[in-house]
Amino acid sequence: MGNLKIHLEYDDTKIDFEGSPEEVVKVLLNFLSQHYPAYQLIKNLTITVDLEDLLKKLEGVIGVSPEGVIVTIPKEKISNLSIREQIALHLVKTYIGNKLGVVERASLSAAELLNVIGGRMGAIAGRLSELVDDGLVERVGRAEYKITTYGLKQFSENILPKIRQVCGVA
Repeated sequence: MGNLKIHLEYDDTKIDFEGSPEEVVKVLLNFLSQHYPAYQLIKNLTITVDLEDLLKKLEGVIGVSPEGVIVTIPKEKISNLSIREQIALHLVKTYIGNKLGVVERASLSAAELLNVIGGRMGAIAGRLSELVDDGLVERVGRAEYKITTYGLKQFSENILPKIRQVCGVA
């Protein structure tokens, strides 16, 4: 990958820098935090999820095939998870598929979730409502849902380790 060049000016301060994309971003963020102290406060409050890091954490849990993104854990093991955890897993799977350009939508309908999870529609709808109330899932249309950034963070930090433990994924 090539080098990036940036030229920054603020009042009498000027910076020219060239380096790898990672180095340039670090210099830029440092410059912003020095000249815009509020930027550091906003940065500390911003919830983000690094896609590459999430993909690494999902190794052994989901996989990409010619047919799309799939859960690689056997269904009988997945059934040991709560409905909330299963919904989160499938919404994360769909989010990943959308980010990788494998699936068109980043959302699933309640009917699609029922199809992959099984059970009763009332149970799925109830858990979706709870997940929306908790800010982990967003309703994007009539009975259409997607994982939020906060939901991705909670999934990565809390739900994914439990999935690995309950389903025996190293």
